[in-house]
Amino acid sequence: MRYERGSNLPVSEGWPRELYWIIVGLGLWLAISIWGFCGAGYTAMVMAVIALLIAIAVGIVAIAVLAAQRRGRPHEDPRPGSLADWLGSEFEAHTGRLKGAAAAAQVILPLAAVAFGMTLFAIIRHIDFGA
Repeated sequence: MRYERGSNLPVSEGWPRELYWIIVGLGLWLAISIWGFCGAGYTAMVMAVIALLIAIAVGIVAIAVLAAQRRGRPHEDPRPGSLADWLGSEFEAHTGRLKGAAAAAQVILPLAAVAFGMTLFAIIRHIDFGA
């Protein structure tokens, strides 16, 4: 993190590792909730392919996080701040500066909405069809 003149808040250009793990967890939740729609025939095959694609996307993020942890970056502070510190700081995006909390919400909220919504739909399907 660096500090800019005229601002008391640190400015970050990268995401904290915890945010990547939240994305991985929500992706896994989504993949598991998709299985709530599996039925007989081709539906199970289609759901398996969708879950596989989500697992690949989550796996890529997880591998990137693990590689970054192993390698480390020479320009980073050896003692990175916590997620709470990052949420209180500012984030430098391509479109301008945002609060860290707003940037995290913009990344996490769409995936969380889909994962929770898919879980709710699966629960309603099982209640309705009695499966």
